[in-house]
Amino acid sequence: MELAVGIFGYGTIGREVLAAIADGSIPDSTLGGVYDRHPERVDEALRSIEHLDETARCDDPLDLAATCNVVLECASHSAVERYAVPLLETGTDLLVLSVGALADADLHDDVCRAAAASGARFEVPSGALAGVDAIKGAAVHGQLDEVVFTTIKPPNGLSGAPHIEDHDIDLAAIEEKQLVFEGSAREAAPAFPANINVAMALSLAGLGADDTVVKIFADPDETDNVHIIEAHGGAGSMEFAFHTKPHPDNPKTSYIAALSAIASLQRRTAPLVVGT
Repeated sequence: MELAVGIFGYGTIGREVLAAIADGSIPDSTLGGVYDRHPERVDEALRSIEHLDETARCDDPLDLAATCNVVLECASHSAVERYAVPLLETGTDLLVLSVGALADADLHDDVCRAAAASGARFEVPSGALAGVDAIKGAAVHGQLDEVVFTTIKPPNGLSGAPHIEDHDIDLAAIEEKQLVFEGSAREAAPAFPANINVAMALSLAGLGADDTVVKIFADPDETDNVHIIEAHGGAGSMEFAFHTKPHPDNPKTSYIAALSAIASLQRRTAPLVVGT
């Protein structure tokens, strides 16, 4: 089956995915449609990239359901809050990167019900997060007791986050590694909506949003995005540490997050699938 991909949000990740469709990096796929709140950006891209339908821009996110069998959301928490359920109700599969929106327990339940009723799939790519398969396995039969997720970012990678602004944290004044947040994944998601979606993905794979501990550090000596997962339980003790590069166009986005979105689409047409 040919994959007709819809892109909801034409930012850093949307651009990477659009280019991957155009150059054939996602086999057996076509561009079904693109929606962004800045339609001129989409029009310019469709005109400038070969092998794309110049009429693929959609004027409304729900229009993607008419021409796509899978939609990749890479827009914002508010986009998920407003459109995830209506898109799923059409039977269209939805891959969501702004998974921090599911910190809202009611929204979490609503998207699950909508997907079950329509037969659509609501999928959360692993994004910049390694170790998800192991955490999911350890959670089977309750063999997971504790999960702590620590992220360390350059200060500019946290700029604009509501928690930073609400607490008047001067990122430019930080001279050494500093803890700027500690709490649950449910608390972290709205506090850092553009930075910590991986923590919510981890919580969904493991202990849940209330029982996954999140620590966020700003470190002026760090150039990468550093994530550390510590997990303990009946299946054993695990520790994962990984350094990912910020996307060259946007320090708030890990480059690997864009590549993970492409990989999630690739697996939909792949004859061999690796990973749970």
